[in-house]
Amino acid sequence: MRILFATEYYHPFTPGGTPWSLQLLARELTRRGHTVAVVTPSYGAPAREDVDGIAVFRFRYWRRLPPGPSLAPVRDHANPLFHLLFARAIARAAREIGADVLHAQEKHALIGTWLAARRLGRPFFLTLRDFGLICPITTCLLSADRIPADCGSVKLQRDCAPVFLRHYIRGGRLRRLRVRLSVALLYLDARLKAAVVRRADGVIGVSRSILDIYTAAGRVPRGRGHVVHSLPPAAPARPPAERTGARARFGLPEGPLVLYVGKLSLGKGFPVLAETARRVTAHRPGTVFAAVGSGPPAADPGPVRLLGSRPHADVEALYELADVVVHPAVWPEPFSRVPLEAAAAGRPVVAARTGGTPEAVEDKETGLLVEPGDAAALADAVERLLADRPLARALGRRAAEVVAERFAADRLVDRLLEVYARTAAGGAR
Repeated sequence: MRILFATEYYHPFTPGGTPWSLQLLARELTRRGHTVAVVTPSYGAPAREDVDGIAVFRFRYWRRLPPGPSLAPVRDHANPLFHLLFARAIARAAREIGADVLHAQEKHALIGTWLAARRLGRPFFLTLRDFGLICPITTCLLSADRIPADCGSVKLQRDCAPVFLRHYIRGGRLRRLRVRLSVALLYLDARLKAAVVRRADGVIGVSRSILDIYTAAGRVPRGRGHVVHSLPPAAPARPPAERTGARARFGLPEGPLVLYVGKLSLGKGFPVLAETARRVTAHRPGTVFAAVGSGPPAADPGPVRLLGSRPHADVEALYELADVVVHPAVWPEPFSRVPLEAAAAGRPVVAARTGGTPEAVEDKETGLLVEPGDAAALADAVERLLADRPLARALGRRAAEVVAERFAADRLVDRLLEVYARTAAGGAR
């Protein structure tokens, strides 16, 4: 099969988990003899490149980014010219490789993929990885696991925007006014894209949770959605000599290490992490808490050491150094890569029982689950694993086994190919 993926970011631009997930998926498809191409904005990178046997087509684009976790402004992607440039690049690449299917891997690749699919008469698919096709801020999900029935532009400005401004935006009145206007335009963009989602031949959710939320909100027709989880990384195979002095390289003192990876935001649970760190270090003063992630912290970090954004290789090294990995999200996390990456490294996870996380972490089997927002319960679970090292090691070993079995690359690739075959049989919409 010849498959074309369209995505907002791809190697060497890695502002989130999607580029890594997509790179792993493309490698596995290529390994099994399928032809894979990726179309993405250039951001200043070469127009054509071969990455691990995958043809990467990059269309010229006015934004320049340094390689790594940098993000382009959202207004760049919610832009008619961006969609037209994307569509033209997808159509050209699809003709060159003779693509059988076109697959938008992120929300802002949706319009371009749909336009190209219509032009070429090919089936097209969409993967849901966040809630941006429902609402640009979804602050309602900070306190609920479903979109409210009265969701709309009025509620957005009356109830949701004030919460967003209070927790995420810094600046004066003019800055807040601009953000309100931007949110209103992005909400309109999401509603327009929702009409395109209904035309997709198949919609893939990275978890059952995210697919259920979209379906309940009326954004995905019932029966059109399919679950295909993200691929985990391979188990690390670093020689012990490479880990020597690694803590010093990150500026971390000796002591049990509790690791957090993610944005330092309210939704990801950073305030819960900070309170957890205060509680644990009060009982176990030698414990070290470290956070890898971007953005100003959503709360006083207290004893949490902020390591900032790091290259993926650094994050992998930190997983290997960690005694416990925490994932305290308070919103229904779609399907974070953190539990998968921690499991691949054989590390136990303490996580909030929300969103797609229970699909990756089995309570008391591969990690410990607590209720979202409960810093006391999170602290108790962390302390339990720090005090009971045999239990922590057993959970980590079992996590590595489960991720290798349940999320095996061949199994997930088979599932994706099955979705393509089943939904493409009737032709493009």
